[in-house]
Amino acid sequence: MKIFQKIRLFFTFYRYFIWVSIFIDAACMYFLWKNGIGAYKMLFWLKLFSMGVSFYLVNEYKKHEYFYFYNFGLSKKTLWITTLTFDLLLFFGLMILAYQFR
Repeated sequence: MKIFQKIRLFFTFYRYFIWVSIFIDAACMYFLWKNGIGAYKMLFWLKLFSMGVSFYLVNEYKKHEYFYFYNFGLSKKTLWITTLTFDLLLFFGLMILAYQFR
């Protein structure tokens, strides 16, 4: 499968919870910017908790849509590992930016 098609499929899957992720990331950026690096530990656990809730809700309410991705050769495990890794890397990048602008 072509790499661009896989990337498009991953972002199609990520679309299920992207707005929640962006909201959590923006809130975490604001709190880190306001309170400094001391708040990072709490924000990191908040992000992990929100990722767990997203995982549960998407698995619960979108479980029939995994067949679409499976038909393209992407397993449920591959989808989740890739999107959650991207989401966590995005979070780290935004936290670094928020700390630099402080």
